[in-house]
Amino acid sequence: MKTDSDDLARLRRIHVRNAFRHAWQGYRTHAWGYDELLPVSGGTKDNWGGMATTLVDSLSTLWLLNMTDEFNEARDWVRNELTFDTVGAVSVFETTIRSLGGLLSAYDLSGDRVFLNKADDLGSRLMKAFDSPSGLPFGEAVLNGDQTYNTEWHPDTAILSELGTMQLEFRYLSRATGKKEYAKKALQVIDTMERMKLPNGLYYLYVKNMERFPKYGNQKISFGAMGDSFYEYLLKLWLQGGRKETKYRRMYDLAMDGMHNLLVKRNDASGLTYVSETTRGTVEDKQDHLSCYLAGNLALGAYTHPDGLDSDTAQRDLRTAKSIAYTCYQMYKQSQTGIAPEAIWFGKHGIEKRKHAVYYILRPETAESFYILYTLTGDPTYREWGWEMFLSILQYCQTDLAFGSLKDVDNVHLPIDDKMESFFLAETLKYLYLLQDPDTDINVLEKHVFNTEAHPLRIHMPGHKST
Repeated sequence: MKTDSDDLARLRRIHVRNAFRHAWQGYRTHAWGYDELLPVSGGTKDNWGGMATTLVDSLSTLWLLNMTDEFNEARDWVRNELTFDTVGAVSVFETTIRSLGGLLSAYDLSGDRVFLNKADDLGSRLMKAFDSPSGLPFGEAVLNGDQTYNTEWHPDTAILSELGTMQLEFRYLSRATGKKEYAKKALQVIDTMERMKLPNGLYYLYVKNMERFPKYGNQKISFGAMGDSFYEYLLKLWLQGGRKETKYRRMYDLAMDGMHNLLVKRNDASGLTYVSETTRGTVEDKQDHLSCYLAGNLALGAYTHPDGLDSDTAQRDLRTAKSIAYTCYQMYKQSQTGIAPEAIWFGKHGIEKRKHAVYYILRPETAESFYILYTLTGDPTYREWGWEMFLSILQYCQTDLAFGSLKDVDNVHLPIDDKMESFFLAETLKYLYLLQDPDTDINVLEKHVFNTEAHPLRIHMPGHKST
């Protein structure tokens, strides 16, 4: 059965690679060196500071898809043209996961120090974000200046997912360069948050970082927007550290206990399992598409559990992982385009959609979980679901130049939106390709950890001691 699945997958991965090539060619022709291509009009957008974000974010995908000529051309651009001297204020979080993560992964995969040198330059400019009174990073930093500050719409607070989604990158950079300060400042953030852990093992989304001793700025708990990748990185930090730092695994396991006790629900009408949100103790029966990463993360945590996969906790987490993956599949299946909306709610009729969240911006989280679950379980169902998703994206999101977003996943007549996030190339198409690639060298159990932007980094780096 696996042989048949692999043979079919090898044929399918060609089509995913062609889709990536189509989008890359559109970017290369119309937006080379800019952050984003506008996939309908052919225009350009520098909304991430003007650092060729799509190019840098795509490097690891180019490598894994064996697009060697394109990778080398992009490397030459990075070497000759990429500079941070002209870049002003940027999101510290987005720049870390997309640009720093992209450069580090390109270095890890290729061994070319061009990428490490640029990553070191970028990392050194981002480091000042940690110089807040609390040590919890500011949300924005001026790369060609000294200024750091929180984002305008939350000027006194840091966001949980942002402050806790830099550690993989900065620890890797620390190991690769030998500069211990990178890891020290980033990991101190997790130490601070451990002291702020709620009795249920979870964490509120807003953290006031402008005083020496930080406090929470709200009472909302979510595994979707503004919470998601904090929990993802607790597990992955433990994996990156060779499964030796029990503190990170303990924080992760306590959070998963809290999630199961407080937020994991089952909708009676549909039988679907989902992860709700809570504000000041009031539960909202809502699940973001962003939360779909949990299926893969829970499965990865189960398969690496210190007590073994057969332990009660690991089996609970694996059951929940599979249930959430099925719910996320239904998010796609139960729309007119076969594509999931930004969020769903659950009520007496099962899945419900609301007008302000029916859009799709080419998000990767469900493809990510299908890939992780297939890799761990070998169940070809996940390959089939991923293939269905890919065909829907081809049908409804492809433009003459690349791929665009949808304003309403239930309206097949609306024009495609003129927006293509860099994570479509960095994550969505990469995971859909790897799902159909039985010959990949990526090994999520033993060799690699993915940052939250789908950039693989080796756990054990040759020639470097763990930091």
